[in-house]
Amino acid sequence: MPPHATARVPGELVNPGRPVGIAFTGCGYAADFYGATLPNYPWLDVRGAYDIRADRAQSFVHEYGGRVYGSFDELLADPTVAIVVNLTPVTLHHSVSKAALLAGKHVYSEKPLATRLDEASELVRLAGQRSLLLSSAPSTVFSQSAQTLMQAVDDGLVGRPRLVHAALDMGALAFMAYTDWHSKRGVPWPFEDEVRNGCVMEHAGYQLSWLVAMFGPVVRMAAHTASLLVDEWTTLDAREVAPDHSLGFLEFADGTVGRISIGWVAPTDQTLTVIGDKGTLSVGDVWQASEPVMLRRRVDTNGKDHAYLAPPEQLPFVVPAAGYRYTDTHDLTVGAGVADLAWAAAENRQPFLSSDFCLHLLDVSLRLAKGTGVAESVAVPPSADEKLSDSYTRHLVTAGQRHTRRSATADLAGGKRRT
Repeated sequence: MPPHATARVPGELVNPGRPVGIAFTGCGYAADFYGATLPNYPWLDVRGAYDIRADRAQSFVHEYGGRVYGSFDELLADPTVAIVVNLTPVTLHHSVSKAALLAGKHVYSEKPLATRLDEASELVRLAGQRSLLLSSAPSTVFSQSAQTLMQAVDDGLVGRPRLVHAALDMGALAFMAYTDWHSKRGVPWPFEDEVRNGCVMEHAGYQLSWLVAMFGPVVRMAAHTASLLVDEWTTLDAREVAPDHSLGFLEFADGTVGRISIGWVAPTDQTLTVIGDKGTLSVGDVWQASEPVMLRRRVDTNGKDHAYLAPPEQLPFVVPAAGYRYTDTHDLTVGAGVADLAWAAAENRQPFLSSDFCLHLLDVSLRLAKGTGVAESVAVPPSADEKLSDSYTRHLVTAGQRHTRRSATADLAGGKRRT
């Protein structure tokens, strides 16, 4: 197996000096995020693409280069392809990546590596046995914001990190006009697949990849999930819908502890704040590659003054901005992961997003998605306080149901869009 790099901060990606052939399988909504950012990495040579829908493969190569393969086997048989980029639906990630590895190709997969840890572990073992590289999205650790934050932590600007607060709450998705969302090539956002996969499997990696890079692996954790708006998806049975909110408590190898919130119920909050014993570092939106990194230093206080932090100061970015971006509601450095894998393959080493790193992120994500943390029941003794009584609880439940019925009636009367 190729050796691992030792750097904790990815650094600027370097052209290995020769082109590396890549091919895409799956040309749906996410493919445009990749295609638009590929020109940042001139060593990536797009040989072609395959999709079970030939029109999508055709539109992809028309926009981003290469040729349309008539089948996945034809793609795998192409000797000019060194890396297969797997953008198929999540349920196919394991089988498609396995086939590519067996064909002797390096693999970069959209998140997650697989839907089950044993299947992902099989892929990692297979890649190791065949001296191939396996990596997975997300690759936002290569953004200006992430690298600047990581470098600031590594440089000790806030002293020893003690606590981190992270969130990837994207708003009440069920109430948005998600059927209007299309990629640059006009591919609709596959909301049913995303909702079945769940908010954690879709989004946890964006925060976890930064956190594990900064603080080491998660060594202890607890999680709880809730299903709050599952009956709002009118084209899906509620039983198909994964929990839409997750809260996690994480302890990292370096002693830092963290709170993470992931979901699509609460208003948008995509922040990350590192609290150290000498101040704080914060990023306002981890989905924006050039979001400012703000430092607030600890200062002395007097009397009852609670303002122990100085006004925020913006840190200079430690890497340049990418020249080509996908203009959307979020600016993700998706092509960087493929470029890093190609660079690593050329140098016969593991990429920054190594297979072991990605497997650990998946392990933690699956635990967050399952919510296996201990949930204690709280015994409420008899009380004369009506607010603590069983009758009051029943009143609250009944009132909540009444509000739900009233809300549904109002929605229909007001002509709420139904999908």
